[in-house]
Amino acid sequence: MALTRTGKANLQLACVASTLLLAGCGSSGGWAEDRAPYGHMPPPGECRIWHPDRPAGQQPPPGPCHEIHENVPPGASVIRG
Repeated sequence: MALTRTGKANLQLACVASTLLLAGCGSSGGWAEDRAPYGHMPPPGECRIWHPDRPAGQQPPPGPCHEIHENVPPGASVIRG
């Protein structure tokens, strides 16, 4: 089935939007929602530094996102609630 001109434009727009939303995921200092177990996600409006080499119970506590983003050590990521 061939896409119409409008369908192709919508598909391209969706691809660009997805790419922009996912930019930085999983990189040092990036977003890491896919790395933390659901029960360890920070509350809405807060963030948490996530160290991939530590168990979930040994991660730092959540806090204000502006403070968390200023203190991300190398190799860690930020999870946003």
